[in-house]
Amino acid sequence: MSDLLHHVFRRRDSLRTPWRLLLFLIIFGIVLMAQFVIIVLGLEFFDPYFLAMVKAYRHAHTRIGPGFVLVQEIPTIIAYFAGLSGLARIERRRIRDYFLDGPRLRHMMLGFFWGFTLLNMLIGILWLDGKVTVSLADHGTLSILRHGAIWLIACLCIAFAEENLFRGFLLFALERAIRFWPAAILLAIGFGLAHGENPGETPIGELFTGLYALVICLSIYYTRSLWWAIGYHAAWDWSESYLYGTADSGVVSRGRLLTSVPHGNVYLSGGPTGPEGSLFAIVAIVVTALVIRQTLRNSSARTTEFCLPANQPLV
Repeated sequence: MSDLLHHVFRRRDSLRTPWRLLLFLIIFGIVLMAQFVIIVLGLEFFDPYFLAMVKAYRHAHTRIGPGFVLVQEIPTIIAYFAGLSGLARIERRRIRDYFLDGPRLRHMMLGFFWGFTLLNMLIGILWLDGKVTVSLADHGTLSILRHGAIWLIACLCIAFAEENLFRGFLLFALERAIRFWPAAILLAIGFGLAHGENPGETPIGELFTGLYALVICLSIYYTRSLWWAIGYHAAWDWSESYLYGTADSGVVSRGRLLTSVPHGNVYLSGGPTGPEGSLFAIVAIVVTALVIRQTLRNSSARTTEFCLPANQPLV
């Protein structure tokens, strides 16, 4: 009987893919829901209008600040690592084996540089074509610096949460079952559809988000690491939400340095979705793929399998 159970649930040194995915999602869901119940009850106690603000956000009636972002993303990160820790102990792996190894700071800074550069390129194209106007928001100097720093923290949390959740453990697990690129395509479709829930999102925005998810997997394929993708994602979101004050996948921010207003054809300007809702965003996606190929393709980690022996201690 024990041999039968072992065959059903395990394969070599790890759980079979369906069971490991199910176990991860159960732990993730329980921890996430418990945190949100505590947070909502606490915020409702101190701010009776909190749920009304959430409802207004879902219907695109309000702008969000970095604090609102942090309330969503920090519990997601905690729940993710709760699930990841559980699976790592069962499989006798290190947490960093799930695409969190490698030269962390260097790859993240390189990704941040290219995310910042390519978002600026996209805004430049829209501005030169008359599809967006950019003006200075009305803030004091100290307020500008404070908002910029807090939005940077918030965008790093967004990037860390989303890259790990959609291209961390799930990609690692599915790769072992259906290989890397089929898994990447499947998760890219899910990532695009998930962003369709954002207020102000459009089909072009969902398409861009799905293409972004697929292209950014190229950096993971070459480096076996999420850090370049995290840096790129954070820089892109920070530049949209704070620096230029555009919509980010249909979500409009508060506390921004500049204010950008789209003009003309919504398919070219991006309209309520923001720059990534513009057909010009395809240019940024193509350039991103070329940059990743040229700068990361010689990474020695590409062929490395981060698989540990069954008796390897967890770090």
